[in-house]
Amino acid sequence: MTLPPDYIEYPIRKRAMDHDRYPYRILPRTTPVTWPGEARVALWIAVHVGHFPMDMPLKPFTAPGGMERPYPSYWDFTQRDYGNRIGIYRMMKAMGARGLKGTALLSAALAREYPVLMDEIVGAGWEPACAGLDMAHLHHAEVPEAEERAVVAEAAALLRGRFGNAVTGWHSPAHSESARTPDLVAAEGFTWTSGWVNDDMPYAFATKTGTLTAMPLPQDLSDQRMLFQQNMATEDFTDAILAAHATLDAEARATGGGRILTLAVTPWLMGQPHRAKAFSALLDAILARGSVWNATGAEIAAAWKAQA
Repeated sequence: MTLPPDYIEYPIRKRAMDHDRYPYRILPRTTPVTWPGEARVALWIAVHVGHFPMDMPLKPFTAPGGMERPYPSYWDFTQRDYGNRIGIYRMMKAMGARGLKGTALLSAALAREYPVLMDEIVGAGWEPACAGLDMAHLHHAEVPEAEERAVVAEAAALLRGRFGNAVTGWHSPAHSESARTPDLVAAEGFTWTSGWVNDDMPYAFATKTGTLTAMPLPQDLSDQRMLFQQNMATEDFTDAILAAHATLDAEARATGGGRILTLAVTPWLMGQPHRAKAFSALLDAILARGSVWNATGAEIAAAWKAQA
């Protein structure tokens, strides 16, 4: 097989990062940031609130939590839907009892399908953020640009039609992206995004229509990854979160710069009855260590950007 001459040509190849989205950096050499109240760790509770249509595509990949059985899979659909009707309310109760708020990473279709849930999210003081249209509309290179642009615009319109200008953050369903997704997201007026899992702290992400703030939303340390994909015990997940917090807290002590603990949780997983106690205990354990600032994604992004 003979490769074409331009196969290995890349016009912006250079040292460090072979793109113009953001410059190379390493965490130990970044300028320290401070959180309100001189807290060492910002606690960001990012709740995946997704809508899983029964006719979800299997290609080019299946989203975590996607339909595992042939259409119509009521078994799959009702388990995921359980989170939006039951599980999320257990999580709201646990967080509210401790004065904690979160960011709801919402499939925009839920604004139409579950208006009561949208009211509950407002009442809980959570931040609404857009997690695409639904879990069936994934972003990837095979989606035509006009189609992807229309999906981003429809998702933005649905959520802002309910929440107004409070919707400033974007998270593509299943961390999916094409090369142009960040540009389309910025063009729709979003200011922060959380699709890239390459850092523990925010950073500036360049697009054709302005700069986004990239927020750290880890997949490796999420309940979807550990409980659903890897079939680990609930205690393994909560222990991993506490171990991560201990490391981040120690780094903050040593450097004088704040860190972020992102708690990425999913109502159809963490809102199950057998995990409710563990979720509450996890929150208590984090708060008991002290020097924690609980904030939304937008609040953390704004605090970082003011000092960046």
